[in-house]
Amino acid sequence: MRKLAKLGMFTFLSAVLAASFVGCSDDDPDYSNVTPPTVEASYSISGRVTGMDGNGLAATVDMDGTSVQTNADGTFVFDDVSTGSHTLTASASGKQTKETTVTVSESSNNVVWNVSLSNEGTTIEISANGDTEGQVTSETIEGNEDGAVTVDVTVPESALPAGSSIVVTPIYSLDEVGTRATTRADETVLLIGTDVSCTDANATLSSPIQLTYDVDPEVAQNITVQKYADGQWVDATYTVEGGQVVVFADQFTSYTLLFGADVTMSSTSTALAFEQDLWDNLYGNSEMTVGSATFTYHIGTEITSSGTSRVTAYLIEILARIAGSSVTTVTGTYPINVTLPVGTALHVTGSQEVTTLTVSALNRSVSGRQYGDIAVVTTTYNRQHNGGGSGD
Repeated sequence: MRKLAKLGMFTFLSAVLAASFVGCSDDDPDYSNVTPPTVEASYSISGRVTGMDGNGLAATVDMDGTSVQTNADGTFVFDDVSTGSHTLTASASGKQTKETTVTVSESSNNVVWNVSLSNEGTTIEISANGDTEGQVTSETIEGNEDGAVTVDVTVPESALPAGSSIVVTPIYSLDEVGTRATTRADETVLLIGTDVSCTDANATLSSPIQLTYDVDPEVAQNITVQKYADGQWVDATYTVEGGQVVVFADQFTSYTLLFGADVTMSSTSTALAFEQDLWDNLYGNSEMTVGSATFTYHIGTEITSSGTSRVTAYLIEILARIAGSSVTTVTGTYPINVTLPVGTALHVTGSQEVTTLTVSALNRSVSGRQYGDIAVVTTTYNRQHNGGGSGD
């Protein structure tokens, strides 16, 4: 009799538990159909300001009227930037200011601007007796001093009144003149240039100033010279004597030494390294908040060649002026700001553009890798992997 009572009690409890489980199952939501959140795309502009030597500068960077100060390594960032065109200006004490326009598009979350600022010009006061002489040497990246070009400046006694002054400023990019030169051949690039101005805006030259560039003799034989006159580039008067290119500057304007070189580029991309790239709440027991994704990326250009001669040193300088002279690794943050319901997950990936550049001339070549814009893609999904949203 006692055995029958125990059996009846066991049967009753089993029935109650079974009913309880059925009830819980009926009340549970179907997490396979939970709608994943959509991540809103975010955009930024970052970069680095350096000197011509490749070292970071304490500089001010302005974007559309909003200014930031660079970090100790010269890096900066503007967050929450809208898509479209933006004007950036970089300035630093004792340096020439540079300005550019960048376009932020939906395909690039972080536009990278790497800029090098050169020194202000050298002022030479005109002597009261005899010719006036001065000297200016171009800046180089650190460790590539053989790539420097020295310019001897000779102002004839009769060229300008005594006591007046001229300013001689090296030119490292045709963009610094405000426009690109129309050159004789597509493979012609700027070796070095010089802007000659007078502190008296109304002054004119009664005789030409001589600009004597000391370059490698082999390079000198492959140089052409132009000047900027009346809004266009035209041939300038010059002679070549061994390793010296003598330019006769007959007006206050910019003069350029153009060098026969070939520049090739090819682009690819490299994956970003995220501190955390997956937030999995597919089988959690409460909501999960995701604030941001942290990653590392590069700013600048890594030059992979060294100067073994004056020619290769010149090519390295040309490459550095086109793409940048050094590279640094920085940490970026991509805002996500979503809450993941139970039954959903979020995955973030990203890539950075990489351009390989090669500058070749006179049977020599140098190469480097320039790191560019960044694209970030976020993907959210549920247990069925067929829903959700993404931000890029």
